[in-house]
Amino acid sequence: MAGRAATARLRAPRGHVSHNWLPVAGIGALFLGGAAAALVFDGDTGRTAVYFVVGTLVLVVLSTPWLVRNPPAMHAGVGAYLVLAVVVELGALLGGAVQAFHGLGAWVVLGAGLAAYGHLERGRVMVTAGTGAALLGVAAIAAARPRLTLVLATATAALLVFAAWRLRLLEPVDPTVVPGDRTDSMGIDGHPH
Repeated sequence: MAGRAATARLRAPRGHVSHNWLPVAGIGALFLGGAAAALVFDGDTGRTAVYFVVGTLVLVVLSTPWLVRNPPAMHAGVGAYLVLAVVVELGALLGGAVQAFHGLGAWVVLGAGLAAYGHLERGRVMVTAGTGAALLGVAAIAAARPRLTLVLATATAALLVFAAWRLRLLEPVDPTVVPGDRTDSMGIDGHPH
């Protein structure tokens, strides 16, 4: 009995980049709300910035239980993740407060933060989505038009939801199973799945 439990622990994935799909989808939802905030708070950069900062904090609180139960890959040290989190929150607050950015500086910071997080997790999907989000944010700042901001924020949300879908499709690989081996189709107790 103890041998089966030890085998089950060995076969269970410790953490995988695919577990980030839910928080990435949450960031996509955050950008949909950002599109609405840009229209509602037209010209009020402070309110738009507050939306992104508070929304990011709420997203962290809501996604933490998921990431505890389904740990990400964690290829870097914990300190690197904590520094990134602090830099993103401060950058979102400060970037959103700059009048010339129309409250959308937080958008660029969140996109760049996702790209940096993807780099730490070794997740190309997140790096690409984060870079795309940051570039769409720069375009929204440069255009400075609420209707175009709505379109670009919706495109950013779609990009992030697509990235979440791609992450969801990734399956954690069990390093103890050799593909094609007889045990590949067997359960822990030696019976077929």
